[in-house]
Amino acid sequence: MSVETIYKVILYPFIKESIASLSSMTELTGDAGEAFVDSVDDFRFKGYAVCSDITGGLDGVIMMHHYPETAIAIGNSVCEKMFDETFDYEEINEELSHALAEWGNTIVGRSTELHGRYNLDYDFSSPYFVHDVNDMDQYLEGVKEVITVPIMVEGVGRYYFNLLIRNVSYQEISDKQPASNVTGIANPYSTELPTSSKILLVDDSLMIRKAMKRYLNQLGYENVIEADDGHSAVEQVKAQNPDFMFMDVVMNDINGNEALRMIREMGSDIPVVMLSSVTDQKLVSECEAHGVSGFIFKPIQADSGAAIIKDYLKIA
Repeated sequence: MSVETIYKVILYPFIKESIASLSSMTELTGDAGEAFVDSVDDFRFKGYAVCSDITGGLDGVIMMHHYPETAIAIGNSVCEKMFDETFDYEEINEELSHALAEWGNTIVGRSTELHGRYNLDYDFSSPYFVHDVNDMDQYLEGVKEVITVPIMVEGVGRYYFNLLIRNVSYQEISDKQPASNVTGIANPYSTELPTSSKILLVDDSLMIRKAMKRYLNQLGYENVIEADDGHSAVEQVKAQNPDFMFMDVVMNDINGNEALRMIREMGSDIPVVMLSSVTDQKLVSECEAHGVSGFIFKPIQADSGAAIIKDYLKIA
């Protein structure tokens, strides 16, 4: 495959969603440079990376590599937009790591639909944050080609998208145009959930749970419990008997769509609103088949978070 084809089919959705998410999740703006081939033997960098492993028709790793100053600036800005507070951390810490991973998760999730428009069969792992990329051996093993696209962030610096390719099976590209992002599928019910209700938040991102809890508190909902994966969600439904539930789709251990199926099979009819950066209609339909009260597509920000979730806090 030529660099141009790889860029069009594989990298372009990431670049498009990266710039869009930079705009929606931070106060920063970015522009993409030209794609080029990096030398595998000389491929090294310093800083941090958000990575996602790729398996199937494409075998490799997609990286968003940041110099330290760029990672810190983007991480602080993601936090500021989500919590409407000033963040001025000067080095990467746990909070900024979560912020960058959530930003990466949104980009991968949003690009999933665009990739689905092509006849390519591959999957992406949930993004993970890499603190130390000095030792590249684990990423470069078996890599045959590295395609790089620089992203210039106004007033900050730059970061890079690196596609590390071990193997790729190319098929015909569909001529369908990517669909526009949507914010979600509304809750069809009209009766507001009483503020005394117990609400279960399920997300493997501590930052998302923290933000969602804050938005719920702003709306008067104080009885909020949490779970960080699908297995814990099922156990919390059994043990705590919550009245309402927000649950992420892509998580460690058990994904939200699978946890939803398990919850329904054990007889619970708890109202569930799914959270996801993945806008794939097949996934949405699968969740709807198990009974959901709505579907919110991330990101959710401080200036609109409470208003968005208020529309979903309804029961039949």
